Amino acid sequence: MASLSLQAQTFAEWWSQKKTQKKYLIEQIAALQVYLGYAKKGYEIAGTGLSTIRDITNGEFKLHELFITELKKVSPAIRNDVRIAEIISMQLDILKTFNGLASGFSGEHLEYVLDVKAGVINECLNDLEQLYLVITSGKAEMTDDERIKRLNQIFDAMQDKSAFTQDFYNKADLFLRLQEAEKRSTSQLRRYHE
Repeated sequence: MASLSLQAQTFAEWWSQKKTQKKYLIEQIAALQVYLGYAKKGYEIAGTGLSTIRDITNGEFKLHELFITELKKVSPAIRNDVRIAEIISMQLDILKTFNGLASGFSGEHLEYVLDVKAGVINECLNDLEQLYLVITSGKAEMTDDERIKRLNQIFDAMQDKSAFTQDFYNKADLFLRLQEAEKRSTSQLRRYHE
C-alpha cells in the first residue's frame, strides 16, 4: 500500500501566504498602472493623428504656415525650390477633386470612391511626412544633394497621385454621365411605350 502523507498548513504559513498574495496583487496593480499609462499615451497619439487627418481632409490644415516656418531653417537651395509649393498644391487639388466627386455617388459606388480616396489621401500624407523631413532642419541628416534627390522622388510620387486622381475623376464622371443618360433613355422608352 502506498503511504499517504498529508501536512496541514500552519498558522504562520497561512499568514505568509496572505503576504505573498498581497505582494502579487500589488505587483499586478503596478503593472496595470503602467499598462494604463501606455494605453492613455496610445489613445492620445491616435487622437492627435485623427485630429490631424480631419484637419487635412477639411482643408483647414495650415500647411503653408508650417512649411514656410520650417523652410527658414534649411538652405536656400531647398527653401526656394518651387516644387515644394507644387507638392502642397497637388495635395490640396487631390482633396478637392475627391471631395467633389464623392457627392455624385451613393451606395456601393460611394463606398468604393471613399475607399479609393482614403488610399490616395493616406499615400499623400506619407509623402507630406517625407517632405516635412526633407525641408526641416534637424529632422533628418541629409546633405542638400540628398534632400534635392528625395524632393524629386516626393514630387514625382505626388505627380503620379495627381494624375491617378484626375484619371479616376474622369472615369467616375463618365460613369455618372452614362448612368444619367441610361436613366433618361429608360424614362423616354417608358413614356414612348405607354
